[in-house]
This record gives sequence, structure tokens and C-alpha cells, in this order.
Amino acid sequence: MTKLRHKSTREVTPTYWRQLIEAGIPIDAANAIAWAIARYDAARRIPNAYQKALINRYCPLVCRAGLWRSQLLLDA
Repeated sequence: MTKLRHKSTREVTPTYWRQLIEAGIPIDAANAIAWAIARYDAARRIPNAYQKALINRYCPLVCRAGLWRSQLLLDA
């Protein structure tokens, strides 16, 4: 669980986006991934198929950014 759990999705998404960009993820993909992870952290909302595919594709970089959540791809 993240330290930012008490903040809203809209508050943490820019922070996550910046971390993903700095890790090397392209801007558009970083936007979708940041939103998906923020929604997961704030409300335990599972990413949609497109977001899961992006997270899977950029998995090493998501880990490098410190935003990996194992349940993102495991929950159905």
C-alpha cells in the first residue's frame, strides 16, 4: 500500500506521471499508467485491459519508478 493512499486520484496522478516520465516511459503511456495506478491506490479500482497492457509492457520502468503494485495485473 502506498503512503499516498489518503490523497485523491487527481492529487497523486501528476506525481506518479512525473515518476514514470523520469523512469523513461513515453508521455502518453505514462499518463494512462499514472491514472490507473492512482485509481488503484485511492479506490482499489482495477485497470482496464488497455491500462493493464501498458503496465505489462512497461513493467520494468514502472518498477524503477517505485509504482509497481503486484495486484494491478493479478486482480480480475
